[in-house]
Amino acid sequence: MSRRYRFGRFELDGEVGELLRDGEPVALQDLPFRLLVSLVEGAPAVVSREALRDRLWPPGTHLDVDASLNTAVARVREALGDDASAPRFVATVPRRGYRFTAAVEVVGDGSATRWPGGWPAAVVVGVALVALGVWWTASALRGGGGPGPSNGVVASSADGQGSAREQLVIGRHYAERRSREGFEKAIAAYQSAVAVEPESAEAYSALAASYALLGIYDFWRPREAFGPAETMARKALELDPDSAEAHLSMALVAAVVHWDWVASEEEVERAVALAPDSSEAWFWRGALLSSLGRHREGIESIRRALVLEPTSPVINAALAWHLFLARRGDEAIAQSHHAIDLYPDYYDTWDNLKWIEVTLNREGDHEAAAVEAWARAEALEEGDGADGEAIRRIYAEGGLELLHRKSIEGQTARWRAGRYQSPYDIVLEHAALGEVDEALAWLERSFAERETDLTGLAVDPRLDVLRGDPRFRELLGRMGFP
Repeated sequence: MSRRYRFGRFELDGEVGELLRDGEPVALQDLPFRLLVSLVEGAPAVVSREALRDRLWPPGTHLDVDASLNTAVARVREALGDDASAPRFVATVPRRGYRFTAAVEVVGDGSATRWPGGWPAAVVVGVALVALGVWWTASALRGGGGPGPSNGVVASSADGQGSAREQLVIGRHYAERRSREGFEKAIAAYQSAVAVEPESAEAYSALAASYALLGIYDFWRPREAFGPAETMARKALELDPDSAEAHLSMALVAAVVHWDWVASEEEVERAVALAPDSSEAWFWRGALLSSLGRHREGIESIRRALVLEPTSPVINAALAWHLFLARRGDEAIAQSHHAIDLYPDYYDTWDNLKWIEVTLNREGDHEAAAVEAWARAEALEEGDGADGEAIRRIYAEGGLELLHRKSIEGQTARWRAGRYQSPYDIVLEHAALGEVDEALAWLERSFAERETDLTGLAVDPRLDVLRGDPRFRELLGRMGFP
């Protein structure tokens, strides 16, 4: 039976399933939690990857266990505020496994004794994977079988696992919720599809997209998300070289992992040729071409995607954003309001509109609209209208400048506390204030993290204040922009 342990500012109860920091609960999903228990109970010995695989997954599991283990380790480090390059808790032992490096005490009945190490009894087995699934994994580019209901979960078969097709439909259903819990359940479903049908290129493509987008949306550090994304994408393409989904996965990996613009364009053009009626293929083609400064072609592609899926909140919001990147501000605002009319509670549209209005406010005539969009976005992100009111109060106290200062303060505090915070977000706040040196310093951190926001570096109007600096131009060269 697992005991209760103390290390640093943390307490871990393996039986209750609880991790506390300074007495406050720390969110950690099932598989990473069980991994942490195994490492703590094995301390100070090295726990091999083979032993962890045996303990965390049932025999005969048909999924990429190595990628899933890497993911779980990343989640544990994130929960503990640990850094793989300078670990305080979880150290990687090359070619062997992992070692828990902090001093561990066993806690019980008010007393504490040093835990000497050693292995516990076998942990409960199960398949769980924490990840992000988004619109790509929930949309229309799927071959074979019907699309299934979008407002309910398909019941699994009598064996409790269901067919691969059922698991894919279930995954899309959960992914459409666009919540962290929904995405976690979606990925578990995609992994179940692989377990049932190990040769499913479709399932691997969904996993590849989910891993990549997990980094894109800042749920994980991009460096931790992109390795599994590439592994899954290559597996999908190996299983089905004519899969449009697999080629889209590889296009995304080429762009956001390797900044290989030529390879990314080749892959996305192949996907469009294979699936000319796919809204996803046209959408990602448009996004890529826009990031390369080919705005006319990019916007045409996104409009093509919108014809195929006219009510998509993602594509409607994206069209507004790419009009903004093309510096067609009035059109971008009009399209944003059209998207809001369709989906008033869609966060991305309000957040995009906030930045469009803030950036266009250089002449001082968009300020009220910028603040209102900012307040609406904040309320939707936190799920509390009080947060929107806080934005309005801060603005009343010190204008847009104070809003940017408060954002910088909160974001840098998260970064220093060891929680993942997108450096690019901090770049934008400093740029909005005209603080070039500070913005460029954070931009280097963004580069070190290989953030996906950097794919828009060559065209993002929010960074115009940086474009005359040789350091900015040198960074564009390092990323290989044409």
